Amino acid sequence: MDFCKTVERLYAALPLRPFRDWLIRIHMDRCPRCQERLLSREEARSLLVRPGQTGDGAALWRRISEEAGRLVPAPKAKGSGGRLAWQWAAASAMAAVIALTGFWLLRQTGGPGFDARAITPADRFEIAYVKVGGAPAQTFVYQPQGTDTVFVWAQKTP
Repeated sequence: MDFCKTVERLYAALPLRPFRDWLIRIHMDRCPRCQERLLSREEARSLLVRPGQTGDGAALWRRISEEAGRLVPAPKAKGSGGRLAWQWAAASAMAAVIALTGFWLLRQTGGPGFDARAITPADRFEIAYVKVGGAPAQTFVYQPQGTDTVFVWAQKTP
């Protein structure tokens, strides 16, 4: 009984079709309780309609419903709501992962290196002479305010 509930929960929690097929096959092979609820070959054969028995659609449906009515229905298992519980657990775990990642990122960005006021001014930067292709070049130096990054652009003199 506990094994059946475990299988039902695993089936609801994992949406991978090959895993579900394997799970059902293994469970049906090993669980005597579930094997008792399966139809016998004779019962299943009585529900099948052979090509010569078809006739019109209404008569076919009457025969199928009569045959199905003769069989004793299996008692329905009481649902434990396991699928909903697994979905809530997965959603809660995802929310916790997102929240922890957000707090970690906030802690990382709150430290020195991300605040422009915490940066010390760079040492003096000087360019003495620039050549491009063996000839003197025009040079432009740009340093964004509040950073120690320096961009140097050099181009041939026209």
